[in-house]
Amino acid sequence: MDADEAARRLGLDAAARAWLAEAAELEVPAGVPAVPPVAGARTALAPLGLARADEDELVGLWPDGDWPEALMWVVERMCARLAADLARGCERWREWPVLVHHADARVRCAVLVALAAAVPLVLAEHARRGVPAAVSAATLADTGRHVAQTRAMFARLGLETATWMALHFRCGLFELGRLQYEPNRAGPEGAVCWYGREEAAALGSELAWGAPVLRLHIPAEGPLDPGGVEESLARARGFFAGCWGVDYPVASCSSWLLDPQLAEYLPESANIVAFQRRFALVGEGVPGDADVFRFVFGMPGVDVERAPRRTRLEKAAVEHLRAGRHWRVRTGWLRLG
Repeated sequence: MDADEAARRLGLDAAARAWLAEAAELEVPAGVPAVPPVAGARTALAPLGLARADEDELVGLWPDGDWPEALMWVVERMCARLAADLARGCERWREWPVLVHHADARVRCAVLVALAAAVPLVLAEHARRGVPAAVSAATLADTGRHVAQTRAMFARLGLETATWMALHFRCGLFELGRLQYEPNRAGPEGAVCWYGREEAAALGSELAWGAPVLRLHIPAEGPLDPGGVEESLARARGFFAGCWGVDYPVASCSSWLLDPQLAEYLPESANIVAFQRRFALVGEGVPGDADVFRFVFGMPGVDVERAPRRTRLEKAAVEHLRAGRHWRVRTGWLRLG
């Protein structure tokens, strides 16, 4: 089996074919995870934090000698990719195939099977580094949130955000209470804005390009309570110093939640406003309408006519666009204690 043949048999697009071709060339490290038998499926899936309905459906689809040879080869390549990236340590983003639109539910769920198989490897690496069990559990359970988000957005089981979840599985992100942290370096990248090289250096070594920075992410899990945010921020620097041996004095965040235009619609007491005021903003940001519709409404695209207007935030999101204005994803930073 090779990438071209697997893609042809399964009807995968060019991006997935290219990804598989690269994965097929891996020098696979020892201990590549094997897919558990169907009898062990629920045990393997438990750390992923799936909703019961999602878990039941996935167990019903679990490979039991009935999956096509090409699809099992894809799962094996995904397992090899996860193991290889974990062995190399924390890396920058690696794109993964988006299979959520495939008609075959087994194809859509191949990545979930691979993630479940990789859990023991990830937990072993966490234990080696001294990651507390509660942090490991919370980090891996983010999978369930994203599976639920995929179902809400596309009305089907799968994982649209495989690229995001693969970061967790190579020790590239950890959830510490209310917030998540991605070890990285200061500098512009994608939606992340930063100061120019000379300006950053003049502001101090902690902000210079290449300096250690934790990129902060906000799980879609309840209110952004100031107490929970403060508790998480207070843990971050010590956690990474202890488990990674690296000091991260600064955290940055790139999110639509940092768009100061939100303060025009929300009261002074709003959690979002309090969160914004922790950060010093950098640059002008990037277009953020799609992010607002994804995270506020759970919609895969901007659709003002279909968007509900039940809460103050939902009303603000729609009224802002109706007025001919647009949302921005803004980058901000703060110092960690």
